[in-house]
Amino acid sequence: MVDPFPAWSRRLRASDPTACTEVFNAMHTPLLRYALQQTREKATAYDVVQEAFIKLWQVRETLDPERSMKALLYRIVRNLSLNDHRMKRHEAIEQTALSVPDPAAASTPEEVFDAEVLGTHLRRWIDALPPRRREAFQLSRFEGLSHQEIAQVMNLTPRTVTNHIMLALQHLRDRLRAFQASGA
Repeated sequence: MVDPFPAWSRRLRASDPTACTEVFNAMHTPLLRYALQQTREKATAYDVVQEAFIKLWQVRETLDPERSMKALLYRIVRNLSLNDHRMKRHEAIEQTALSVPDPAAASTPEEVFDAEVLGTHLRRWIDALPPRRREAFQLSRFEGLSHQEIAQVMNLTPRTVTNHIMLALQHLRDRLRAFQASGA
């Protein structure tokens, strides 16, 4: 499969509005999901993503087809989310559920209950990670970004991203082992 982002970058540089529409159609849902993880508010997440596409259009003439536009979009969403968080620091932020195993996919009531309990614990364990580690983990596991793309989004080295993700996975494995050992 050919990566469409370099072609979209070239077309956006040429101010092609259909390229912007194509990028929007491809990236709106994943960016919205990421913004929801960052802002924990649906309305704010929609605003952040809309603003991200406006910013992309504003910087279209500087786009480099050799650089990841996907990472650029995630970075814009991240920065806008952080700005929003700074402005709303004093407000209570309601928690948004992360993707967890679908309890409806379980076949017995016990499996449904177990999936719900495990999902609740997983969300709590992920939320307990240090902020940068949690963000790197979510970008990797929930958004499917490569370590290189995460490094660009978070302004880190790929090695640091790898360390964050390895530590997050180790933390989650330790928590899961303790949870299983407790017989819960």
